[in-house]
Amino acid sequence: MKKKEYIKPELNVYRMETQAILAGSYIEKAKEDDYSEESVNDYRDTWGNIWAD
Repeated sequence: MKKKEYIKPELNVYRMETQAILAGSYIEKAKEDDYSEESVNDYRDTWGNIWAD
């Protein structure tokens, strides 16, 4: 009977603290225009459901 070789799985976890936020990045509140039918229509599938990544 042939002996099987196994590779020991290993996982390294590193704790990191971010030093800075990317320059020029900002978070803003969605505007009313972002919820208009024209804006949302591009994100509908063939059944009319809204999807997003």
